[in-house]
Amino acid sequence: MKPKWLISRRTLLRGAGGAAVGLPLLDVMVAPPARGQNTSPNKRFIVYYTPGGTVMDGWQPGGSETAFTLPVILQPLQKHQQKLLVVSGLNLKVTEEGFGHPHSRGMGGLLTGQPLNNGPYDTCAGNAGFANGQSIDQAIATKISAGKKFKSLELAVRWPTDGRDGGKAAPTNNLNLSGASQPIPMSTDPQAVFARLFSDVGANAAQLSQEKLRTKSILAAVGKEYQGLLSKVSNADRAKLDEHLTRVREVETSLDALAQTSGACAKPTVGGAFDYKSDAQMPKAGQLMMDMMVMAFACDLTNVGTIQWTDSQSYNTFPWLGLNENHHAYQHDHGYQPEALKKIYNWYGTQVASFADRLANVQEQGQSLLDNAAVFWCSEIQHPNSHAQDNMPFAVIGNAGGTIRSGRWVKYSALPHNNLLVSLGNAYGLGLNTFGKAKFCTGPLANFGA
Repeated sequence: MKPKWLISRRTLLRGAGGAAVGLPLLDVMVAPPARGQNTSPNKRFIVYYTPGGTVMDGWQPGGSETAFTLPVILQPLQKHQQKLLVVSGLNLKVTEEGFGHPHSRGMGGLLTGQPLNNGPYDTCAGNAGFANGQSIDQAIATKISAGKKFKSLELAVRWPTDGRDGGKAAPTNNLNLSGASQPIPMSTDPQAVFARLFSDVGANAAQLSQEKLRTKSILAAVGKEYQGLLSKVSNADRAKLDEHLTRVREVETSLDALAQTSGACAKPTVGGAFDYKSDAQMPKAGQLMMDMMVMAFACDLTNVGTIQWTDSQSYNTFPWLGLNENHHAYQHDHGYQPEALKKIYNWYGTQVASFADRLANVQEQGQSLLDNAAVFWCSEIQHPNSHAQDNMPFAVIGNAGGTIRSGRWVKYSALPHNNLLVSLGNAYGLGLNTFGKAKFCTGPLANFGA
């Protein structure tokens, strides 16, 4: 039976001069997160994803909580050790439920703490849909990115590696969700990201003022039509429309944000076009994406972002490391090869360290971006061959302005990773007791926050 639509899916909100803003689809409804004021405008949160888990004897530190040594995969972060928090003993328990392959369950549950819904996407072990809730980065963004040009930025390198879904978001490659079954698409072209982020940076005051007046006029008219629609829709539809209008209003605040940028704000250098989809160009594409993420923070365009290297399928090679089989093959297709994997994960560690360096080198109000940030380094599984998802490889670089106790290796006893999501949210003032599916959450982690 076809659904009855109270409002046509083709309905448009029209502003001044006939400018149109299309409504979202309303067949999947999710209440938006509670809105909060931006009480910590200089705090940043970054998800830094690398695929395929880790090799535990190259990851897990030795020593004690505050006097710990870093093995080969974490060694690149040694200079940031006093800002590093390595978290052991957390299990991705949410993957015990839901649909799809463990890789996809891990992708979906990693930031949402929710299982995958049923759906049409092939995950190599049965079909699945997207996760059943909002990701923690988006909950944090609602709190700390209010008034910024972008609520959040989702940047990916060599994504996706599996062409089965036509290069679009799928459970095998998606981390970020604005709500249940609402994936946020990744941006993969460095030149397109540059144009999107920095086209207005450096514009003169007269241009900014004229654009601001035009934008306010359009959105005022759009808002009036939007109010007229509210009486015609259900509460679920209203929630969806409200979230959509919030995204539309980001346009209105973007010019104000540009006027408040720090002295460190400058357009990064991207250079000419290159084949950013190729394996060989991964290092270059990654460096550019990290440059632009850091400069987006310096220019106060957003306070939340994701850097995602490839996806859970990881069908890419590493020719600059002398590894010409794809990453997935080293995990198990041609036999588990831990030494090759250590080489791969150490290289990813150098990229995390490079990103931390960039944050540390930007000063604002007497502190660095890294001082006021938390970079959550994570993966979707723990063991590359068995797909085990206990004792997950999690680390946080930076202490979010003093709300996370860094310079430590903390060990828990088989706690659900949802507790970490709660603690990360609370580091940014969310005041959470639970996050994700309640049965897989027992509250915030002890011995985590300041």
